[in-house]
Amino acid sequence: MKRKSPLGPALFVWLFSIAACGPIGPFSGGPLSGEVGPQQVSEWTFAENEETAQLETRPADPHSVNTWFVAIGDRLYVPTSMILGPKNPKERSWVTHVLADPAVRIRLAGTVYERTAQRVTETLEFAAARAALEAKYELDPAERDPEREIWIFRLDARP
Repeated sequence: MKRKSPLGPALFVWLFSIAACGPIGPFSGGPLSGEVGPQQVSEWTFAENEETAQLETRPADPHSVNTWFVAIGDRLYVPTSMILGPKNPKERSWVTHVLADPAVRIRLAGTVYERTAQRVTETLEFAAARAALEAKYELDPAERDPEREIWIFRLDARP
């Protein structure tokens, strides 16, 4: 008689426990865990070597995703999909959540920061944030899909 391996149930429990702490790769997750950081952050250099962050939206029913980010001084920016996924930002669930309720949380280097997402529409700020994102992630603007619409959100300290 063949014995069942305990690895299957243990693996399931382990994956479920991780998913409860946020997203895993391309799969969204629930509420983010971690120590809550200060409201005011004068510079984000401590996170400049982080490749991705985890963004939590919809406070009443938390939904979290892995995302790119960039900091410029005391400002933190998160783009909608710059290379993959839906070309229209409104087709991303996290974007629709932010449009309905701008209260978000972002986890950087293990710390969670409570923020308010504000879509950047001012031309110079958008251009600076986009250029910083393209530099950080080594994206060539000439190779960008011209049909892809990119939005950038600035994550401000909550009042």
